[in-house]
Amino acid sequence: MGVILFGIYIVLSIVLTVIGVFIGNIIFFDSILLAALSGLLCHTLWTVHPAFCLLIGIAVFLLLFWLQHTGVGFWTIGGMMSLLWSAAFGVLAYFISEHDPIWGWVVFGLAAVIMGSLHFKARSSYV
Repeated sequence: MGVILFGIYIVLSIVLTVIGVFIGNIIFFDSILLAALSGLLCHTLWTVHPAFCLLIGIAVFLLLFWLQHTGVGFWTIGGMMSLLWSAAFGVLAYFISEHDPIWGWVVFGLAAVIMGSLHFKARSSYV
């Protein structure tokens, strides 16, 4: 019983940490997510050695994190990621509501406002 509770505690801690990073510093979360995806796709699509893919992922993380702290990079990457997150939440709402497009568009719009404000909040904490 103690092992199960410890496992639940670990999983819950990880989930809450990810949610906290997502809400608290979405720029950092975006950079980590895109770096992990680039490392995975590097290995999956081009069959590059995993060690090089790890280095590519680290380089992508550092580049994106730095770019999002510049004016052009923030508007480009932050805007793109806000739209991608909004689209993901809108599509999720569309499928959960049994293919009701109104729910999909409403959640997309609300998520766009929330994601944009989270990006502004994260940027203002660095500037």
